[in-house]
Formats: sequence, C-alpha cells, structure tokens
Amino acid sequence: MIVVDTSALIEYYRPAGNATVAATVTKAIEADEVAVNGIIQTEIMGFVASKKEFHQLSLDFQAFHWLSLDRAVFESAAQLGFDLRRTGITVPATDLLIAASAIKAQATLYHLDSHFTQISNQSKLAERNLKV
Repeated sequence: MIVVDTSALIEYYRPAGNATVAATVTKAIEADEVAVNGIIQTEIMGFVASKKEFHQLSLDFQAFHWLSLDRAVFESAAQLGFDLRRTGITVPATDLLIAASAIKAQATLYHLDSHFTQISNQSKLAERNLKV
C-alpha cells in the first residue's frame, strides 16, 4: 500500500506538473496501491476551480483505498508531534496525521514534503521523497 501525500498528488494532477512524479503516482494508481485519508482528500478537493473538476476528483478518490482517521491515529500523531518537538522539530498537525495513518496501515508514504523525511528519521514511517 502507498499513501500518496497531497504534495505528490498536486504534481500528478497539475497539467505542467513534474513528469517523474506523475509517472510514479500513475504506476501506483495502475497497480491499485494508492491509499488516501480525509486530510489528503480535503487538501486536494477543497481548492479546485470548478464543479466539473470537483466531480472528477470525487470519482478518483472513490477509487483509492481509504484510511480512516480513528482515535489511535490521532493518539499516534500526538505522540509523533511530542517526540519531534523534544528534538527541536515542529511539524504541522496535518502532516503528523498523514504520517500516523501511513504508519498504522504499514504503507509507504510518497511525498515532496521534507517534514515526512524528518518524521521518518524519528519513527517507523516508511517514506519516499519524490523530489527530483
């Protein structure tokens, strides 16, 4: 299973996005390995320009595997945030929740966000930074 973070999905959906990132995400989609959660969906769909685009994205997100954000994920995210702050690293709550959901699902997180690399250095997060 692969959790594709908002940062990678933006490149995938952007017409002039990074071709390497788009190809990597496409491969994961074609293999039916992509998982998302409500934060990723909201970050992507909340800022589209048209109803048509919103509808198309809704269909895409229905095809992805869904990771629920239950109490255990929130508790894990809080612990991650606490542990990181003890080392002088502050990470946005949304990134902590995305990372915690990936850890719980034992998934690899594809991203373009250095926060996830910082999280992986202090936790069990398996990640792949697609930045080229």
